[in-house]
Amino acid sequence: MTPVELVSLIGDVITDLDTRLSDPNFNMSDPNWQALYALRKHLDDLQRALVQATIESSDATYQKLTEQISDANDDLQKVIDDISKVDTVIQDVSKIASFVDQILKAKP
Repeated sequence: MTPVELVSLIGDVITDLDTRLSDPNFNMSDPNWQALYALRKHLDDLQRALVQATIESSDATYQKLTEQISDANDDLQKVIDDISKVDTVIQDVSKIASFVDQILKAKP
C-alpha cells in the first residue's frame, strides 16, 4: 500500500465513523459514542501527520504495518453498520490508529 493509498484508507474510515456517529439511534451521551468520536479525531490528526511525513513505502516494517491496517479495516467494514457491535468497531479503529502511530514513529 502506498502512502497515498494509506491516507485514502484512513479517510474512508473517518467517513465511516462520521456516518456511525451521526446515526440518530446512537446517542452522544453514550460512552461508546464518546470513544468513537475521540478515535475519529485521533485518526484525523494521524492522517494529517501522514500527509506531511516522508515515508519510505518499500520498508519491510511499513509494508507489514499497512497489511495489518488493511486487515483491521476489512474487519471494521464487516461490523461498522451494526450498532450492537460498537465495541468491535472501537477495537478495530484502535488497531488502525495504533498501526499508523507505529508507521509515523518509524519514519526516517
